[in-house]
Order: sequence, then structure tokens, then C-alpha cells
Amino acid sequence: MKTKIFSGLFILALLAIGCVSEFNASLPSNEKQILVVEGNIIENSNATFYISKSYPMDSSSVPPEIFDIEAKVTIIGSNGYKSAPAIDQGKGAYSINVGQLDDNVKYGIQIEYDGETYQSALSKPLHTPEIDSVSWIQPEAAGTISFRVSTHDDNTGEASFFMWNYVETWEFSAYYNTTIFLDPTTNSFYTASPAPYYFCWRNNVSNNSYLIGSTESLTKNTIINQKIFQGDAGDERFSILYSVLVYQKAISKAAFDFYQNKIKLNEEMGGLFSPQPSELGGNITCITNASQKVTGYVEVIKNVTQKRIFVDRNQISRPHIVPPDCPLISNDDVLSKLANTQGVYSDFYNLGYRPAGYANPRHPNIPDNWAYVFCTDCTYNRGGSKDRPDFWPNDDK
Repeated sequence: MKTKIFSGLFILALLAIGCVSEFNASLPSNEKQILVVEGNIIENSNATFYISKSYPMDSSSVPPEIFDIEAKVTIIGSNGYKSAPAIDQGKGAYSINVGQLDDNVKYGIQIEYDGETYQSALSKPLHTPEIDSVSWIQPEAAGTISFRVSTHDDNTGEASFFMWNYVETWEFSAYYNTTIFLDPTTNSFYTASPAPYYFCWRNNVSNNSYLIGSTESLTKNTIINQKIFQGDAGDERFSILYSVLVYQKAISKAAFDFYQNKIKLNEEMGGLFSPQPSELGGNITCITNASQKVTGYVEVIKNVTQKRIFVDRNQISRPHIVPPDCPLISNDDVLSKLANTQGVYSDFYNLGYRPAGYANPRHPNIPDNWAYVFCTDCTYNRGGSKDRPDFWPNDDK
């Protein structure tokens, strides 16, 4: 029997601190379901822990019952500390408000589920150094843009293993800068300036892989320009202004090894030497029944550091971009079509068309042209939002 272990993306409040991805594993035919635990304890954060169960690899979709977890989740400390139970958010997600962590106390989580008690190995909080820089290069004209991170820990030497994740934000626009609009309820036109649906913003949280690095084999405890991800210069993300916020956390060598094995499992699933879940392990055990298998790693983090950069379209080389299929239809042609059906403007509106551009100079209250809605409204079918981020540079939009 083959079993797939699935775990979802987790984000700790506004501090996104890592990424979790789906991975597969081959198991012996007599293997029972395995409990899967994801999450981290981070000082002064709203920590979310995801608990699920393995499921057959040949399932056509993710069985919803793998998230049917009714558990009691708490944070425990070597000094006898025990937090209030986590809040059940549904679908296997449990959240706990984490306060200040004592540097001299070891912490972990405890899970009471299905008559058994699971516990992560207790460990002291790891201090994360600042990110020295986030940078990018574009080695080839109009080619891929590669993003890199640099960091070091000369002060304590404690941090030698790191994990990163990132949040992308970008500005983009509709194809036509439009300032005249139709109210379909009254079948009347109105104007608005500057164009309210021309500029939009969109976000993306990294969730594609485990981004880890180490200085273990280096003479200095310094990471310089380690690649963490890349993007296509022709992508919409780089059409106007792009921003990436990189988060960094220090992890232990044991956690680094765990994530390395998980990366290998993702990449080599089905291979002769792919690690089995029993090998993948982690730092969580069932303390009431040693034969009960569980996988996952819970790290204890003192702090998460971050750094943001912007990339303007004028800073990069972009390939020739094929414009969208946005033909203009003159208002005269629209009137002709409506005359044939005895229709009104709102009928054309309901077919998915919108005024495009500006009002007709001869008739200020009538548009000169029309186009498909996705050509005039950046929020339509493109995941765009008119909510301009607080950190976005000031301009006249």
C-alpha cells in the first residue's frame, strides 16, 4: 500500500515563518496511518499547528477525513510551564498565542489525540540574526530574475542553519486606462478620475519548497547571495513595481536534516533509495505508545527577522510582451448592435463589455469605445485588489 502525507501552508499571523508542501511516501502494506504535525513555537506570535493523517497515494483527491482531528494541543516547558489549550480552528489547525520565551527554558508542544499523547522534543529558543541583504540579479537580457539572501551571525555563532520564506506583492494594471463607466441599474454613464480600476495589487506567499541553508561547511558563519527563488522577467509581477519581503529564522541542525530529507522525499518519491516516513521521523514521538508513528518537526524560535526590497520595471530587462486580446468596439458599433435587438447599454454591459478609455469629446457623457471587462478592470479575473499596501511607495495613484 502507498500512502501520501499531506500538510498545508502555515503562516504565523503577519510573520510568515516557513512553508510546508505536499509530499508522498511509500509504506509497507501493514503500515497504519501516520500522524503528521507541522508548526513552530515563536515568541510573541500566534502560532498555528497543523495536524493531519496520512492517506492512500492512489486517492483521486485529498480525503477530507484526514483533517478530522479532535485533539488537545498545548505548549509545555522544562520548568513545568503548560499553556492554555490551543483554539481549534477546524481542518486540523490549532492556534496558540505564544508570549515571551525564557532563554533558559526548553519548550515543546504536547498533543493529546485518540487516547495517546504525543510530544515534541523540548529545546531552548533559537535566536535569529538579522538579514544582511536581499538582492537580485538578471544574468541574461530579458531572462530570469534570481533573488538571493545574505546573512551572518558573528555575535553569538549560535545560528548556522537557516530557513527562509517570502511574501511577494506587485502592482499591475488593466490594459485600458478608463475614466468613464456605466451604471447598469440606471443605464447611465458617469466619470471618475483618476482611473479607479486601472491599478491593482496582488500578493503571493511562498509555498513551493523548503528554502534552507547552512554555514556548517564554511570557514565563516556567513551566507552570501544564496539563491532562494527566481521569477520570469516577462511575468505580470514585474510589469510595474514588484516587492518581496523575505523572512528568516534560525533552525537547529536536526531540523535542517529533517527538511533536507523531506526535500529529497519530494524530489525522489518512488526511487529505490527514497527515505521512508520512519526514516524521515522528526522530533515528535508518542510518549504513551512507542510503536505509534508520527512525523513532523516543531522548532522553538526566539525571533524572526525580515527584509523587503523593491524592483522597478525600469531596472530590469523584459522580453517582448504580447498584449492581451483587447479589441476596441466603437460606441457607434455598439449602438448599431443594440438597435438590431432593441437593446440598451446595460444589455451590452451584461454581455461582459465595459466602456474603455475616456468620454467622447463630442459627447462628454458617452464613451468613445468599449472592450471586454478584463481589459478595463484590473480586479476582474486576475486576483487584483484595489487595496493599496501601506508600505507601497507614495505616488498619485
